[in-house]
Amino acid sequence: MESWDDNAVSLLEFSVNGCHFFALYQRGRRALFNANLEIILATSKYGEWSQLFCEITGFNLVFLNKSDSEVTPADPACFFLPFYVNQDGSWQSEWNTFGGQLKRFQAPYGPILEYFTGVCPPEYYHARAEKGQESKILEDYRREYKLLERAIDRFNRTLPLSGPKVSAENFEAEIVLLTQEVNELNLRQEILRSAAVKEHDLLSSLEQQIRLADEALTAYDNDAKYICTGDTEPLTCPTCHAQHTKPFLDLLNFAEDARVLRELAGRLRDDASLVRQRCNKTLGQLSSLNENYIRISRLLDTRKGELKFQDVVGSMGAESAFAAFEAERQQLKEAINTALSLVDALDEKMKSLRTAQRTREILTDFRSHYVSGRVALKLPSVDASKMKLTGRPNLSGSGGPRSILAYYAALWRTCQGETGTYDIPIVIDSPNQQAQDDINLPAVLKFIAKELPIDIQLIVGLETPTDFPFDKELCLDIKYSMLREEYWAEAESIIEPLLKKMYEIV
Repeated sequence: MESWDDNAVSLLEFSVNGCHFFALYQRGRRALFNANLEIILATSKYGEWSQLFCEITGFNLVFLNKSDSEVTPADPACFFLPFYVNQDGSWQSEWNTFGGQLKRFQAPYGPILEYFTGVCPPEYYHARAEKGQESKILEDYRREYKLLERAIDRFNRTLPLSGPKVSAENFEAEIVLLTQEVNELNLRQEILRSAAVKEHDLLSSLEQQIRLADEALTAYDNDAKYICTGDTEPLTCPTCHAQHTKPFLDLLNFAEDARVLRELAGRLRDDASLVRQRCNKTLGQLSSLNENYIRISRLLDTRKGELKFQDVVGSMGAESAFAAFEAERQQLKEAINTALSLVDALDEKMKSLRTAQRTREILTDFRSHYVSGRVALKLPSVDASKMKLTGRPNLSGSGGPRSILAYYAALWRTCQGETGTYDIPIVIDSPNQQAQDDINLPAVLKFIAKELPIDIQLIVGLETPTDFPFDKELCLDIKYSMLREEYWAEAESIIEPLLKKMYEIV
């Protein structure tokens, strides 16, 4: 069955706010390079890639996760959703673009469109994130304050205001508890030491396998240079003396062997990274146990000396304890008031960034753009006075795709307005939907070529030639193929060094 090669390598060159980047992809593994082709990140984990993408683009939109209702950062699919018209899912009345990736979010489409059109600009989400952090701190202070009040109440009911506060029997019982804690620490230490030894042995084995894979790749590089040398003689069979040329397909097969080996090395590095993390975590836990040993040892030594714990506590009156409680209470009150002031200030900032007037103005522009787009696309006029940002048109027949195009164009024009937040390239895949006739198809192509904002970067996928001018045209005349044999050497010289860097990173 003909299809695109799953092992294909893609390299994208792009810039964000004047900073240049290169993104490399192959079979779920991604790498990002800076303008000097220095690697920034290589990973097979989509979450790590999404986090880096949001950092370099400043994309700070967040959602609630469906599975656990936790706050989750948006990902690249959310970033490109309004600007990518996909042939297989975007020309319908429902949002189906990137449907698989967006299923994990609760109701993502409205917030995404509000974000890019400016109803809720990035500053709103900065303020909301800060408010969330401060609210969590405030809640912690309030919880601590309640616990303190409860402790004071219990202390007040059980402890008199004069006389010794701790008996010798209580002191002896606490020594027993501390001894029990030491025994438990001994057991925990043995378990962690055994785990550390096993993880270290596994890590050594993985590192040895990585070294073997790297040595094999080095041998491949030497062989590849020999095969690709244009002035070498044909390969001659020592038995039958037949001469063999080096066809392009053999080069591809040879490169495929190297790809499999690189992918194996990449997976081994991923496994080694996970084992190394577990090993470091185990060593950290052992270190924490040692700190507990030191603390308990010092405490026991103090209690075994001439200074008795009963004497120390007995010298403290109830007044001292209540004074300490009161000082702690005042500190918590001040911390609560400070955190509450910050939360209120951030709440006011959020309200100022999302006002009813601002929302009305943005919706008015969006509705006006939609109505004018329908006219240009030869569609009947409609009442759009109550149309929402998420209100994709639902129209059957050949008018359906044109109404969807008018809807997307209204979003793009709104995003390009004063309140818009990003200037993102727009991709339109196969606009000739539902068999547009000889009158409507030229109207669609003219609308795309001349009616969209002139300063956008636009990529259009067409199945037939068009007379309307575009800045650059690339014709793909071989099915499921992008790389031609005549460009193999040039592409290999650019991509091969980046592939090596991507698979060498642990």
